[in-house]
Order: sequence, then C-alpha cells, then structure tokens
Amino acid sequence: MKDTDGDGRADLRETVLSGWGIRDTHAGPSNLRYGIDNWIYGAVGYSGFDGEVGGEPLKFGNGIFRMRPDGSALEFLHQFNNNTWGLGLNAAGEVFGSTANRNPAFFGGFPHTGYREGETGPSATMIADRAEFDPVTPNIRQVDAFGQYTSAAGYAFASSDRFPPAWRDRIAFVADPTGHLLGLFENRPEGAGYRAVNRSSFLASADEWFSPVAAEVGPDGHLWVADWYNFIIQHNPTPTPDRGGFEGVNGLGNAHENPLRDQQHGRIYRVVWEGAEGVATEPPIDSLAGATDEALLAALGHGNQFWRLAAQRLLVAGGKTDLAPRLRAMVAEGGGVSAAHALWTLEGLGDLDLETHQLALLKPDDPVLQRNAVRAIPATEEGMRLFFDTASVQSRDPQVRLAAFVKLAHFPDRAQVERAARELATRPENFGDEWLAAALQAVGSGKVQRGPAKITGPNLLPNPSFEEIEEGSGLPQGWSARTYAGEATHAADSAEARSGGRSLRISSESGADTSLFARVAVKPGTDYQLSGWVKSAGLSGARGAQLNAHEVQTQEGGSRTDAVVGDTAEWTRVEVVFNSLDRSELTINCLFGGWGQSTGVAWWDDVALHEIEYEILVEEEPELTEGDPERGREIFFGHPLAACNRCHVVDGEGGLVGPALDGIASRHSEDYIYESLVDPQAVMAEGFPAEVSPMPPAGVLLDKQELRDLMAYLMTLE
Repeated sequence: MKDTDGDGRADLRETVLSGWGIRDTHAGPSNLRYGIDNWIYGAVGYSGFDGEVGGEPLKFGNGIFRMRPDGSALEFLHQFNNNTWGLGLNAAGEVFGSTANRNPAFFGGFPHTGYREGETGPSATMIADRAEFDPVTPNIRQVDAFGQYTSAAGYAFASSDRFPPAWRDRIAFVADPTGHLLGLFENRPEGAGYRAVNRSSFLASADEWFSPVAAEVGPDGHLWVADWYNFIIQHNPTPTPDRGGFEGVNGLGNAHENPLRDQQHGRIYRVVWEGAEGVATEPPIDSLAGATDEALLAALGHGNQFWRLAAQRLLVAGGKTDLAPRLRAMVAEGGGVSAAHALWTLEGLGDLDLETHQLALLKPDDPVLQRNAVRAIPATEEGMRLFFDTASVQSRDPQVRLAAFVKLAHFPDRAQVERAARELATRPENFGDEWLAAALQAVGSGKVQRGPAKITGPNLLPNPSFEEIEEGSGLPQGWSARTYAGEATHAADSAEARSGGRSLRISSESGADTSLFARVAVKPGTDYQLSGWVKSAGLSGARGAQLNAHEVQTQEGGSRTDAVVGDTAEWTRVEVVFNSLDRSELTINCLFGGWGQSTGVAWWDDVALHEIEYEILVEEEPELTEGDPERGREIFFGHPLAACNRCHVVDGEGGLVGPALDGIASRHSEDYIYESLVDPQAVMAEGFPAEVSPMPPAGVLLDKQELRDLMAYLMTLE
C-alpha cells in the first residue's frame, strides 16, 4: 500500500501474496517487519496460509514465516504450538516469539526449510522459565490458562541505546491484555539457544480496560505501547450457558458478539527512561526520507535497530551499487552489528564478493558478523566450497556453529553433508546441546547421545589442598576472601585436614554469607566437574557449606553442589557438573551461608575443577512399537510443545479452547481421530464453533513413536 499524493491515505494497493486465512481474524498474519537478511518476517495463527507461491502449493499455520518483499518467495520457518501473536528479531537476526496458552517466550532454533522433503522435526521451543504473569488486580477475565500468559502478544527487544545498557538486545517486552499488563523477559544465551527469565511486569494496571496488545521500539528509540483499552478482551471461545452464562453468537471474523466491546477507542503510550540522554551513543534521527548516501551509510551503525534496518532497506531498494566499495570497507574495517548490516546490504545489492565474504566468515571474536556471514552463504556448490573453506563448523561460539549446521542442512550435496554431520555429531562440543544436536540430526547424523563422563586434563584450581599460605594474610595462596553480609573468619587450619597438613576453615558466631574464591580460566561452552570434601560443626542457617561457580549458577541444574550442615563427624564429598556457557573465566567459591547467613564452622579440602568429556553413543533409529497408553497420557498432559490439555478437557482437567475429549473413542473411529491429529483442518469437530481449527498438526511436533503413544491413549477415552 502506498500514498502517492501525500494525503495520508493509501491510494495504491497491490496484492503480492494471496492465500491467507481470513475466517478467524484473531488467527491471521501479524507482526510484519523487515529482517536483517532483506526478507520480511511475520507471525500467523491457526487461520494460516493455504495457497501457491511460485507455482508450488504451500500450507502452514501457527508460527513464523518470511517472504520476499515482492511476494516472489514465501517460507515457513518455525512451527509454534498455538495461535501466534508475537515476533521479535534481535540484533543478530535470530527469531523469537510468543503465543497463546502459556507460551510467552519461544526461540526459533532450526528452520523448517532445513528438513528434507517429507520430514519434520523441532524448529522452535518455549524458553520461558515460567508462564505465570503478575497482575496488580484480581479482576482479570480468562477462559483458560488461568493466572498465566494466555494471550501473549509481541516480543519487542530493547533494541536502542535509549535503554539501560544491560537491557539492550537482552530484555524483551511481551503483552498480555487479559492480565492488564506488559511483561518483561530477560533473554540469556544458553549454549546455542536461549533461556528467557520472566522478570514480572514492566507495566500493569488495576484499570480493567487496560489491555496492552503490542509494544515496539519507535524511531525515537523509546518504547511505544498499543493499548486496546477494552473491557471485553477474549475473541473466543464463544460463551455458552455452561461456559459464560449465556448462549453466545459468533460474528464476522469468528469473534463472539458482545455489546460491551468498544470498537472505537484505544490508547498509545510512550515510555521514556529518564537516564536515556546520558547514555545514548547516537544522536536521534528524525527521518531518512531523501537522505544522502553519507547519512544512509552512517545509519547502518546507528544505536537504534529501527534506523539500521530502515537505512539498509533504502540502500537495497534504491539499488545503491555505487556504494559497494564503502560497504566492503565497513565489513573489513568494522565489526559487530554495523558490519553485519553492511554485509547484508551488499548481499541485497548482489555485490557480496568472495573476498569480503571470506573476511567476514573468518573475522576473529565477532560472532554476530560470523553467523550472519554464514547465513548469507548461497545454498549452491560454490557456497558449499566457501562454507568448508572457512571452518565455521569448528567455531568456539555455539551460536556460530548452530548457524553453520543450519546452513549445512540447505546444501544440495546430501552425501557430503551427511558425512560431515556424522563426524560433527561425535565431537563433545556439539552433543548435549538441544539445538546443535537437532540441527545435525536433521542434516543426517543419526541420533547421538551422551555416554558416561570422564575427567580430562589437570585440576584447574590453584592450591587445591590449601597447603601453601600467603604471607601476611594467612590465607591459602591463590584464594581471596569475599563477604556479602555479616562477619566471618577465614583461615588455613592445620588442626583439621582430610589430606596433607591443612584445610580451609570459615567460621562465624553472629552469622555470615561469605566465601573464599579463586579465579579460573575456562573454555566457553564446556562441561566441568566441580568437587571437594566438606565438614561442618554446629553449622545452621541459610544453605550451609558448599562449592559453586558463581557466574553460571542460573543454568538449568545450577552450578552449586549440595550443602553440608549441622555436625558432621566425617568428611562429605560434594560434586556438581555444569557448563561454562559463554564465560572464559569463572570464580569458584568455597561458600559459607549462600542465599542467607549461616553460623558455626565449616572446612573444605581437596577441591577440584576438571574439564570432562563424554563417551559418544550413536544410536540407530529405533523400531516403532505398539502405542503405549501411559506414555501417551504423559504426552497429552505434559509434553512441552504438544500437550493436548492446553486446549482440551479430559476428566475435568484442561483448557476450554477445543471440545472435551471424554468418550471420544466411542464417538469416532480410530482413522478419524488420527486424521484430526495430523491434519486438524480436514474435519472440524462437531459442536466446535470455529470455522478453522487452532490446533497445530501433531506430526510436526511429535515423532512417529510419540504419535502412536498419543493415539493409544486417546483410544482409551471411551
């Protein structure tokens, strides 16, 4: 749509793609935005897409897609498991999103385009540590997922220098109008993927009309929030006498009709951080309309992602090939996000030469540029030679390796890429990571599992038995004291030792949270075993005495050992295995107290930190067995992506989006139930008011054995 006469109205309208479902207006396409790779990205719900692109049929729904600006190509990338209203692209171009029904944060790790024809597998996973939201009023109206994000919408990163430095490209804003709030999620790298920590509400109101449905970072670099401002928020399910107190009627767009809906008004808020002007790295831009070449090139490195993408789009659309030498210089001499934008601008202009591309692929300590350079490799024989010449598959950065494995899946020489995948899958740095393993398996590695662990290399901790003493302080050499709260005594104790002549002793009469720590160089993305021997006397309060690796303790499973408390006559061995994540240095703590203060005495001796390796087990694809109803029940109620009880009730437990499934096996044939699982749009459930099913195809989210197990359970519901 284009305004050609400047009156503020679109007088030119052109259809570039048709096939989008329109029967349910809250399940259609949304969140359109220009990506760093010069494609337009968007989200779509269960109304989906069913049409032709380039003469080929294409059908999908509930997830993330991308399309060429002229509509010449359309790709479905990431399958989510519910109506999808959220899409966010971080500075490196990675895909995040949010959906209905308890899924406020998703990461798209492997695109559907990487799977061979006829095959499916994981393409996205929920990364939120909790789905509960935190309203400031009890007056919320929900029909399912009570007390949780049931209408999560948007995934706007703090993508400008008008936010606090610690927030930039890390914090995302997710709306939920049913809770009258805008939530805050901190996205932390975890291996090749991410984990989103729910940081509660950023905005919340006791006004029952406050209904934020989207947040975006605007041209000014500040946060803009769209408030639907409506008393009636839920589109459907349609009320019935049992569910809502009256017989509802669906109107145009499949929304239930309600006289309390306000279809006239809404509100827009702008949220400004009061410290923005003191930390902003770039002056604001008012407009790039008619901008000079100098201004467009400079904007590729602007502190606001909005202007970086706008400048890139204008350079590509304007065919500015005369600027290619300067863009190449930006890649060669610069780095990070601005160099990545310059690289994709060259790609969009058709001027990304081999030398510049190689330089970007090999740029040291620049993972953002490297993984974008990998993504820009064409899926051709020439591209494959460039790919293997630059050894991206051996990068120390797990996210660069993931980009490389995704690219590997798109090359046409299947025999070559399968050989590479089988070799890469046996390397310790690649297995054990959800997305690296999934990508290599999609390429053709077979299933690789982690076998027994074994210690490799020396003990990395200095003076591990505390025998050597620092003159003056009396503390063990290589170790330093740190007290978070209270008062404590730290000393080398020659009267109590498990081996040698000394141990470490920490004691406090009044209570303390304190440690003796050592700094240790580690390899990023590597598993380590931390162990030691601990003894205590009269130790109480908080956790007690333990070992921990401070900087990586938030990972799943943690990085701290069990704690010792009370009076222990014998030494107790404690141990924990953890991953160093993105860290190259850690502080290892002999921790007294821990998340509170302890009193008493504790000793540590013979502490150790070792890198560990695993035996590698390559499994053949297992033979399918008869479906197991018990395993199927676990899938129905507990699968992280395909749990049916999100939308269906059995024995009074579950959501109310779809029909109850009690007695389904006595009402329908096995073939009908199977078809409903693998192709939910084929036949609409009787009595279900929607014209299009909100359910994703189960075959996309479950493997063949899981599908058999789920069918076995459903056939028990007679």
